[in-house]
Amino acid sequence: MDRENKGAFLARRKKHSTLTAGLYHPTPEAMMTEYWGVFVDNTPYILLLSDNQRSAREKAERLAESANFRTLLEATLTACKAIEARAIDGRTVNWGEQLTVISASRSGDVETGTREIGEIRAILMPGCHQAIADTLCIDTTLATIIDADFPQVSDFEKLPELSERDVQMSLGNLEAQKHPRGGH
Repeated sequence: MDRENKGAFLARRKKHSTLTAGLYHPTPEAMMTEYWGVFVDNTPYILLLSDNQRSAREKAERLAESANFRTLLEATLTACKAIEARAIDGRTVNWGEQLTVISASRSGDVETGTREIGEIRAILMPGCHQAIADTLCIDTTLATIIDADFPQVSDFEKLPELSERDVQMSLGNLEAQKHPRGGH
């Protein structure tokens, strides 16, 4: 698949996903919450939150056991001798000022850069590669662990093409990410 077709393929997957990556400034309440997380070599890597269908513990355990998740870590050159799920007290987390989160969105929405985020499904810790967040939002195997409502599409080629407006908005959002004060 050439670069242009690959870009269109990924853009369609993002548009039809029920998950989106965005920026998050942790609140004091969030910093005091109990979480289940995926630890990579004894370091918290992703904190997971429950939704109406699956507990945070179940999500963390399934993600930690996933061969696809290990492959993703290895592809981003993340050292990962040990991957495990366990509970963590938010007061012991080394919170950054700004973190990447994966939040719920409606399938078909295009991100507009309004900084509004849906219900948070996962919080990625400082040092987590951006490709991890992006892949968790579009990879069917991994996204269904984080969001049970993720659309089960066996052939993304059958998804409708994006309109020119959608493509331009996506490109504009990519440019905004490069700006020092850019959004998500």
